[in-house]
Amino acid sequence: MTMPPGTPGPPADPRDPAAAQGPSQQSFQYRPHDPYGAFAGQPSGPVLPPPPTWAQRWGILPKDDRPRQVTVILQALWIHLAVNALAVLIALGAALVAALAFSFMGLFGGIVFGLVVAAVNLALIWAVAREQLGRFGFQDPRMVFYIGLGVMGLNAVCGAFSVIRFLPSILELAALALCLVLLYTRPVRAWLRDRPGNWPRKVPVQHPDARPAEPAPPVWRDAGPGPAAAPPVQPPPPGPPSTTPPPPAPGTPPPAAPPGWPQPPR
Repeated sequence: MTMPPGTPGPPADPRDPAAAQGPSQQSFQYRPHDPYGAFAGQPSGPVLPPPPTWAQRWGILPKDDRPRQVTVILQALWIHLAVNALAVLIALGAALVAALAFSFMGLFGGIVFGLVVAAVNLALIWAVAREQLGRFGFQDPRMVFYIGLGVMGLNAVCGAFSVIRFLPSILELAALALCLVLLYTRPVRAWLRDRPGNWPRKVPVQHPDARPAEPAPPVWRDAGPGPAAAPPVQPPPPGPPSTTPPPPAPGTPPPAAPPGWPQPPR
């Protein structure tokens, strides 16, 4: 028998333990959507990598898009800068307690030259870390290394003859030699070639008396074909040879008649 809609069902059996516990709880709870709430699950889109830290940006720590050999060069330059700063401080302390004028002037010159070398070292670190070796204007990016390492190597060689700066100078020469060896490795050469900032910006040299080039006339590519050219006019073909003798020239006497014929009047 079919029950009409809205008719209550049969009463529950009091002996049923499920009926004694009361109506069952709902399997879910409705919660309105909160557009400003925090997202509880995992994001479905791509996750961007974190930005590089200060140490990664300046070559103290490795970076993903930088070859390992370039990172070692930067680390060697940082070591050279730290040793050079230590040598300058040692020379400054020795100059303050020096008694002889010659020794004082020698140490003072070493301090000034050490500051110049520190500036060159910082400039080279900036150019390598920022990939801006082309700012110096050389056609070969390695020329910047040659000049910078040459100045720093000269300072280290001069300091090797001093008792106070002998050990720091040896450490500086070792760091510079490591940079020079890594400069000729294949990853470093590829890094120098592929980075656009390592090459100078080519500016065309224009003569002061040169005139600006005139623009080329426009070419209408969508226009239809022009009118066909008329065929060349050819001369008429030569006719049969004429039997009429040419007229006599003025002042020429008329030809004589054959004998036996009446002669023309003279």
